[in-house]
Amino acid sequence: MRRLPVLALVTALALTACTPTATGGPTPAPGSSGPSTAPTGPAPGDVVATTTVVAGGGEVTIEVHPVVRTGEHAVLTLDLLPSADDLPVHDLFDTEIGVQTTPGGAVRLVDLPGGTVSSVALDADGDAVTTFEPSAQLPAQGLRVTSAYAAPQGDTIGLLLPGAYLPDIPVIDAVPDAGLDLGEVADAPVATLDSYTRELDGAVSTLTSTEQVVVTLGADVLFAVDSADLAPEALAAVDAAAAHLAGRAPGTVDVVGHTDDVADEAYNLDLSERRAEAVAAALAERIDMDDYPVRTSGRGEAEPLVPNDGDANRALNRRVTLTLTSEVVTEVPVEASGELPPFDDGPTGTGPEGVEVEATRPYRVVVPRATRVEGHLVVEVQVTALDQEKDSVFGVAFLNGLWSYRGEGNDSPKDALALSVLSGSTAVYPLDYQAGETAGGRPVWFPLGETDTLRRIDGGQTLTYVAIYPDVPGVDTVTLQLGSTLGAAPLRLTDVPVE
Repeated sequence: MRRLPVLALVTALALTACTPTATGGPTPAPGSSGPSTAPTGPAPGDVVATTTVVAGGGEVTIEVHPVVRTGEHAVLTLDLLPSADDLPVHDLFDTEIGVQTTPGGAVRLVDLPGGTVSSVALDADGDAVTTFEPSAQLPAQGLRVTSAYAAPQGDTIGLLLPGAYLPDIPVIDAVPDAGLDLGEVADAPVATLDSYTRELDGAVSTLTSTEQVVVTLGADVLFAVDSADLAPEALAAVDAAAAHLAGRAPGTVDVVGHTDDVADEAYNLDLSERRAEAVAAALAERIDMDDYPVRTSGRGEAEPLVPNDGDANRALNRRVTLTLTSEVVTEVPVEASGELPPFDDGPTGTGPEGVEVEATRPYRVVVPRATRVEGHLVVEVQVTALDQEKDSVFGVAFLNGLWSYRGEGNDSPKDALALSVLSGSTAVYPLDYQAGETAGGRPVWFPLGETDTLRRIDGGQTLTYVAIYPDVPGVDTVTLQLGSTLGAAPLRLTDVPVE
């Protein structure tokens, strides 16, 4: 049996609405269900959630069944039910994710409390372990898709599909339906989720994973030009850095200074060392040095974050990084303070009302809400095509961009949803994880959200995109912003209610 590459399954689910259901009974064929006969919980054939997909100019209903766990693996079953005969599916299955097609890029099992994401399992040839077969159109009677993953640990698991997040899909121990050979599984990827925030209008950037926290302090905020003396306004940045470190188990903190390439190499090396020592001295007044011993060093201009090819990039390279490798003890809440920075790059409106964007065609972008789920924010972005065009060859390209904050030496999907959440002067980015490597060995990082916004949308249709962010506790509204990056149409949506 020829197996569809994972990407085809991944992009088959561009969702525009999601409604959890509690219908009961086994489902012997796609679209049919009966009264429940399992008093203690759902059976493998039960439909536990439904959602609607805009695809090929029509709609597809997706019925979600419980995740069936068996040993080290689990099976996810989805029924795809078209609204019309011969519904084209090429726009569902054909997509590009950055420079690399990465298996498991969009249909994912998510454990938010555990901080992990599971991608579809692979066989020895690197193909998806799935029953999905390529087809020119979706059969009128519907199609059942079963796919293998690593076995979740709990009784429920989150299911992330393009355009929807279902937080409480039941996980049951049972014998999965025939049709999927779990013996073919050679790898069932489970990746750790990382989070990234920028506080104090970019003065403090924090990248957090299970094993490590890296806090980057902008040197231009900390020091005057050519100086290693901390400026008075630098203390708030050091306070924020100390709070992030204190949320970890004890360990050694590496404080490393970096410069741009202005001035000669020896001078830059000396300046970076003195700046690292100044930050370490201030840090020593804020954390217990017995638990968090500090060692300092300088790299000068030798390890730029980005190329030194302009004033903006040189500013990014002037920095001091604090790195602590240890387990998380407590999560440090994202602090929301200060005022929103000015924004003159594109249209601005409230999230529920939206803004109009003129890209390859006219669109309206609305963010009706952000929902708190298990200590995170799930954000829905709705895009409506305002023209009457049918059979469009244009996807929603303006919401993407080179969004990744990880700098040189890393890759990310060029068409991923690129919006950040703002609260005051704090910016929060989607959770992400390493999904694989390029042929040249560069790490590829996927956001926990849309990896490909380029889908067909006819005039009058609405597509919904979803991404998951760290929570900003204590706020009732947030702002969503798309910055001025390559391939993007900048916009800002304020007053998005948090529910």
